[in-house]
Amino acid sequence: MDQSEIYKLREQMQADLWPKFVNSIEIEGLRGWSGQSVQFKFPVVAVVGENGTGKTTLLKSLACCYEAAEKSDTYYPSDFFQDTPWDRVEGVAIKYSIKQGDTIQSYRISKKTSRWNFGDNRPKRKVIYQDISRTLPIDATAGYARIAKMGKTETTSENISNENLTHLSHVLGRQYESARFAKSDVSAHSVGLFKRSFGEFSQYHQGAGEDATLDLFRILETIPQTSLLIIDEVEASLHPKAQRRLIDFLMKLSRKKRCQIVVSTHSPYILEQLPQEARVLLVPGSQGTNVIYGASVEFAMSRMDDQVHPEMAVYVEDREAEIWLREILVSDENRAQVVDRLDICPVGPANVVQTMGALGAEGRLPTLKNLAILNGDKEPSQGCIVLPGEYAPEVVIYNELKEKNWADLPERIGIGAGTLFADLEDIMTDPEHHNWNRKLGDKVRKSHLSVWETLVSEWVRTCLTDTDKERIYRSVEDVLAQDC
Repeated sequence: MDQSEIYKLREQMQADLWPKFVNSIEIEGLRGWSGQSVQFKFPVVAVVGENGTGKTTLLKSLACCYEAAEKSDTYYPSDFFQDTPWDRVEGVAIKYSIKQGDTIQSYRISKKTSRWNFGDNRPKRKVIYQDISRTLPIDATAGYARIAKMGKTETTSENISNENLTHLSHVLGRQYESARFAKSDVSAHSVGLFKRSFGEFSQYHQGAGEDATLDLFRILETIPQTSLLIIDEVEASLHPKAQRRLIDFLMKLSRKKRCQIVVSTHSPYILEQLPQEARVLLVPGSQGTNVIYGASVEFAMSRMDDQVHPEMAVYVEDREAEIWLREILVSDENRAQVVDRLDICPVGPANVVQTMGALGAEGRLPTLKNLAILNGDKEPSQGCIVLPGEYAPEVVIYNELKEKNWADLPERIGIGAGTLFADLEDIMTDPEHHNWNRKLGDKVRKSHLSVWETLVSEWVRTCLTDTDKERIYRSVEDVLAQDC
């Protein structure tokens, strides 16, 4: 993750430097969308979710929010959502909120029965929509076979700039001497060519990732300022390193040209390069698509995994909270088997836990039984209980063990009491409690999760009250006992 680029983008967002920006879009009556709204909180946003949750529908609806300077470059809902002998598109409403200069305006596109209605004229903006067809090999694309068979003479050539050639080489991990697009004497279609140390080769002989990325960079070469760029399955045909580098490049492009970029993905490598506010997870539910903001990469991936889940999903903030909860639940050998019935899933910051708790309480998640558990520094809310204490987990565990003179930690960790106590006192002077486990792990040559598990286990043995223990057991058991 390029933290410096993310920091710059956040600063510019806070300074309101994007003169054109889609703030939100609401979709009603299209392919599983029943009035849900998606907000865009970062200049580059990745939409993730399993197949059929509505990612492509969202991207296509977004492409229709604006008019281009030329009518031929404008996207219309009828381009994407057509009536067929098997499907009838009606009862549709697409509402969106757009920032234009210093004002925010709302627009609506609808289709009650047979015709699309645009109400007021759509605002003007360059929109570039790249669907999955961009990954189709050139020799399988209409019109290009004729060039390969009949073309004899190159008539024109258009080079990728040196600056973008450098970025292109970095993304693909190859040193290209040049990249260009040429036309022949038999067609107006262009063919991309790369040049490396061993010579020049066309898209007919490039790998799928090279082919698709070269075409994308041709578009980005001349993308106008403040454009809206939409890419479906942005990772298609790219290896993990190239995926990460492409997202880094798109963030730089967004900052430089004030472009808004929205992509869909199934890739953890894409999500890992983006901050939490740039991730939008779509989860299917009993009442249509649910929209989750800021989900952890692990949670987003687990929602798309084909695995059998236990009876109940328990949502927590992070791995530290997962380990703490698990240690509490196995502390009573007569009730410890309850853990085998749970899928304890770290989902991200408190707002994500709260969202999952509320959706579960309202019966809007596909998992029949759900409970969300916040860290103790948050208040209980709909569908959510809290872990012990009134502070973050590290603060609670370290301070309460300190009050017990660190209990049996020296024996558990295998280090002398004097040395360990001095290290712990020093570590706790760091005002950022998230660093404590890592620092302790470095001191005793163990992983941060290993030392945390030891600390939590000792805390459960010496500090856990019967009241907190019973409260957490009872909350979990009550949900498991519900009839669904």
